[in-house]
Amino acid sequence: MYRVLGSIFIFSVLSQVMIDFQAAERQRLEEPASEIGLEALCAMINNNLRCYDLAMELSSSTLESLPQNYAEQVNFEDTCKGFLEVAKEAVHQTVSVIFEDPGVQELLVKLYHRDWLEGQVTEYLVATFGDYFSDVKMYIEERSFRRFVEACLEETVVVYVDHLLVQKNYIKEETIERMKLDEEVLMDFFREYISVPKVENRVRVLCDLRELASSESPDSFTLVYTNILEHQPDCPPEVVEKIVSLREGIPRKDAKEVVQECKEIYENSLVDGNPPKAGFVFPKVKSLSASKTPLWRKLT
Repeated sequence: MYRVLGSIFIFSVLSQVMIDFQAAERQRLEEPASEIGLEALCAMINNNLRCYDLAMELSSSTLESLPQNYAEQVNFEDTCKGFLEVAKEAVHQTVSVIFEDPGVQELLVKLYHRDWLEGQVTEYLVATFGDYFSDVKMYIEERSFRRFVEACLEETVVVYVDHLLVQKNYIKEETIERMKLDEEVLMDFFREYISVPKVENRVRVLCDLRELASSESPDSFTLVYTNILEHQPDCPPEVVEKIVSLREGIPRKDAKEVVQECKEIYENSLVDGNPPKAGFVFPKVKSLSASKTPLWRKLT
């Protein structure tokens, strides 16, 4: 009896030590990613994954040694998962190191401008990614590296969508052609590191928005938007409004009709007032979250 109670006490103490360690790690992650540094973040990823493995082994062996009625009183699973959550956040902070790089930021501000049209942005960007990936791959194990690459691709797509929606240049044929080239460049680069289906799944939203941007009639706008909602059910009608406003030659009446129809399509797709599921893109697009008044209202 006393042995059992002693084991539970030690188990509780160890659990608290782990929780305190995770809290300290999370506090560290609140610092700017560039100040923490790439190597330190990679070490944090490795350490927390190793801690998770060790904690799970400890949990398994300890629970096996306890009588069933006592084992049911011990909840160690959440504590173990805490290490995974810290590692996941460290992966995202590692991606932030790349996107906070002054050289990368200098490239991103040129998106959808002349240098971008001339092929001096996306090609240079993936070359920079390649340099970072070589470094990160040396520091972390393969499973974590793949997650890091996926997170980097997702952030790339979010940034490209955000810049498309905030830029003010009209969308022309050369814009559409360059958008398609971007998709090809990103596909060719990222499929060297992760599976093609995973890359296609994330780049698809860029393809969808390109199709939306090249629509030639109100019906085609609504058709493409309906297709987008199948893949990205949280894509708001504000996206359509912005892209329509960047197209030359669309009468204001038609623009209002398109946005209104897309608004109705979106509202009809909601479940209990919310999108059926959240995607990885639009909740993170700064230009949408910063807009207090839905853009479609400005056209009505």
